[in-house]
Amino acid sequence: MKTEYKKIAEVAALAGRIMLESHAESYRVEDTTRRILQTSGLNITEVITYTTGLFITLDDTDPEIEPITLVRRITDRGNHLRKIYRVNNISRQLTNQEISLDEARDRLMVVDEEEYTVYSKDMATMFLVVAFTVLLGGNIWETLLSFIAGVIVALSRIGKEKIGMNEFIYGIFSTTITSFVITSIVQLLPYNLSSDVIIIAALMPLYPGTAFTNAIRDMLKGDYNSGVARIADALVVALSLALGVALGLSLVRVVL
Repeated sequence: MKTEYKKIAEVAALAGRIMLESHAESYRVEDTTRRILQTSGLNITEVITYTTGLFITLDDTDPEIEPITLVRRITDRGNHLRKIYRVNNISRQLTNQEISLDEARDRLMVVDEEEYTVYSKDMATMFLVVAFTVLLGGNIWETLLSFIAGVIVALSRIGKEKIGMNEFIYGIFSTTITSFVITSIVQLLPYNLSSDVIIIAALMPLYPGTAFTNAIRDMLKGDYNSGVARIADALVVALSLALGVALGLSLVRVVL
């Protein structure tokens, strides 16, 4: 029986970790994880989530049952709304006894795997920058230049992976190169182009909008620790983007 309880706790921890790494709100993670723990039939199911950690306890008022506590450290975070949706569906099927615990674990392992290749993400980033340039009123030449900006933003990921940059340094690195290259090209071309539109469009894939929105939702739900941590994380990333743009524009004035 203890082995079964341990398995339930591990499945709940797996589901919670996937959701936290996918930028799910803390209250949603706690609710989903707690529902999975409650399938054990034990009286005490405690879940606490933070931006960087997940804490789970499964216990009972029966003194013969030993408590089980699991801790998961969250280091990688990204926007994966589809993963959140799929984990929610799996947890509902498990709690409704539509699938077994082993089947739920196997499905969660599939969800945990990377859904998209790095190349498909890079292509999506490029087209996203181009789309935002069009949305912001860019002309045909600015739209063509925005594709170069998208390529720079996408390929800056290689530098992040090779050097092992954190999010703050990566934000400065990618936006410095983007703002420097785009502004330099605009000044050298004999056309009346606006580099501002292209740079703003290039910032859109990097801006932590989902993290900031979820931080507000967590605070409205009463999860102040998680909400403040998420806001701090979003502000640090936003600050790095601003510093990178400022640094890139300063380099343009020095070089040109």
